[in-house]
Amino acid sequence: MKLQLSAIDTWFFRDGTPFDKEHSSQSGVVGMFPPHPPSVAGAMRAALARSNGWDGRGPWRGGELAAVLGDGPLDLGRLRITGPFVLRDGIPVFPMPRHVIGRAQDGGGWAAEAVMRPGRTAVLSDLGARLRLPEPSAGAGPASAGSLEASVGRWVTLAGLQRILHDELPHVEDVVHERALWVGEGRIGIARTPGTRTVAEGALYSTRHTRPGDGVSLGVEIDGVPAHWSTMDDVIPLGGENRLAACATWDVAAGLALDAPAHGARTAVIVALTPVLLDSAPRGATELTIPGARIVSACMDRPLRIGGWDSRTRTPQRLRNAAPPGTTWFCELDDPDVFQAAIVNGLVRVGAATAVGFGLCAAGSAPPWGRTT
Repeated sequence: MKLQLSAIDTWFFRDGTPFDKEHSSQSGVVGMFPPHPPSVAGAMRAALARSNGWDGRGPWRGGELAAVLGDGPLDLGRLRITGPFVLRDGIPVFPMPRHVIGRAQDGGGWAAEAVMRPGRTAVLSDLGARLRLPEPSAGAGPASAGSLEASVGRWVTLAGLQRILHDELPHVEDVVHERALWVGEGRIGIARTPGTRTVAEGALYSTRHTRPGDGVSLGVEIDGVPAHWSTMDDVIPLGGENRLAACATWDVAAGLALDAPAHGARTAVIVALTPVLLDSAPRGATELTIPGARIVSACMDRPLRIGGWDSRTRTPQRLRNAAPPGTTWFCELDDPDVFQAAIVNGLVRVGAATAVGFGLCAAGSAPPWGRTT
């Protein structure tokens, strides 16, 4: 089941920042986009449950609902969710991989000029004895390498990602600024006392919503739904404040399929397309298990702090660290056959809670470097 979710008005998704009168400031709670996988997974499961007999109030323990949909935020039963992805006219776009570096252009643009690769020598640090810090590849001259930087707030088209995974640079037209995909909208709200319908003291709050641009939506794929089940409604709640999304079929031809690295390759890059849950930060970046591969270097931003809400116990989930989408790991393949066997359509899932949508990564060809000894 491939679904395309379009905002009817605006959406509101939050990170792990506290949002209550005692712990949050008016300026400290902002919206985020795209949402983390649990936000979409929870909405999809609830929508499927409502369409197949759940009353929307109590638990769905026992019976077919529990067997298919699972029980709890990370137990998805038979379901396996891929995404969410940001779609532009039905085609996915992705955060620019962090190992692609370039420079700003006149008029606010940005052009890729080189890629990073593992440094020539290993560095002894608290991250291990064989970690190699990334450096610009040989294509970047010494004079210009110092002025190149990773892209911030820019995304790459599916065609551009394919070029990057072939160890090529994306074209200028492959780069999309997030301003062309969505804009933020500040909102002010009040909380009213149910009995008197008046505003309680100190109950003024502010939020920042997301308004997707024309043709911009979310794409998600759900596997494991029984064939005899009713499909979900055309309009479903998604995100905070009971905001709505129009739900339609996502064209199968626009699904995600990438080219895997060539057989026999001894190195590869792994690029995160959705957040990758880490056991710790930043050490967890080198402790991921990738079949047949060994991580020797990485390009990544600071970890995301991802929490959530457990509707069964009505309590927040603990915050966990995740490598953000766009993170790039440089791998040396100790067993190329095992590595290739783990790749499906150019994709590999790593880290925890992959059935929820975490840990989807693209595998690609790497810039050349000397093998770690």
